[in-house]
Amino acid sequence: LRFFQDRIRFDVAYYDELTENQIISLPIAISSGYKEQVVNGGAVRSRGVEIVLGLTPVRNEHFQWNVLFNFSKNVSTVESLPEGSGKLTLAYSRIYDNVNQTVWFQVEEGGRIGDIYGTGYKKNENGDFLLTATGNHIVDNTLKKLGNYNPDFILGFNNQIQYKNWSLDFLFDWRQGGILISRTLALAAVAGQLKETENRPAEGVAQGVVNTGTAENPVYVPNTVALPAETYYRQYYDRNHEQNNTYDATYIKLREFSLGYTFKTGEQGRGFLRNSHKLSVALIGRNLFAISDMPHIDPEQLAVQGQQFVSGVENMSYATSRSFGLKLGFDF
Repeated sequence: LRFFQDRIRFDVAYYDELTENQIISLPIAISSGYKEQVVNGGAVRSRGVEIVLGLTPVRNEHFQWNVLFNFSKNVSTVESLPEGSGKLTLAYSRIYDNVNQTVWFQVEEGGRIGDIYGTGYKKNENGDFLLTATGNHIVDNTLKKLGNYNPDFILGFNNQIQYKNWSLDFLFDWRQGGILISRTLALAAVAGQLKETENRPAEGVAQGVVNTGTAENPVYVPNTVALPAETYYRQYYDRNHEQNNTYDATYIKLREFSLGYTFKTGEQGRGFLRNSHKLSVALIGRNLFAISDMPHIDPEQLAVQGQQFVSGVENMSYATSRSFGLKLGFDF
């Protein structure tokens, strides 16, 4: 849809797609001589919306300002799985081939594609950490859902400003929601290398409760037993348990920036710029800054498992680069 001489441009797309009988590998008894069987089954429903809104707030002989908003949201839900399959593991992310340092990407009926499972420490029904009488965390090796790596939505905000021969372009990316599990932060926190671990009293009290009753009739009281700072941080951020190393992956980034100038052409040009030749020069940058609640790490990081990239996990990855450049263009 276009209005007011293309000053307002609007495009909406909604989709509801059901994918059935996908190719799935299921484990079978090793006595059969095989480890798995390949079947067709299951159904995944993807629902989403994409909205593009373009605006031209100002347009005259010397000045033009174009704005473009691009919004997208997608949810893929597992409606059914092959009979008897229960919960399926689609992928995993593991370091040092250690099963205790593994994040599992699993699906079940009613779940979503992108659900991540891992381990952590025991909590009570109020969400408080359960501690021993000596003030230590209690390991809970039961796999629990940590979250989903897919965002709630993505919004791009692009601006193009033209004033005579000058041009200014910049693009913001906003990703809302999703999680990232960071092994870098876990390892650095255990080693005491993060700002979050700079408080190092001789002894510290872990936040949580102690059950002074029984398992059937619990009585929870706040923990008062102190631990050495090193012991506390090594327990809390232990990378064998991903729950405390899970972060909100929301961010807003200045993805691209460009400031340029186009030299005069045509009759006003000189030398090789005559006859509609055009020379442009621009200062460009990418990933210039980001706003995020996730400390120290780019929430866009990925992990590598085997020969594939894995979303939702960061395994001591290289830092994301910030780049600057000079762009020259010549049209003839």
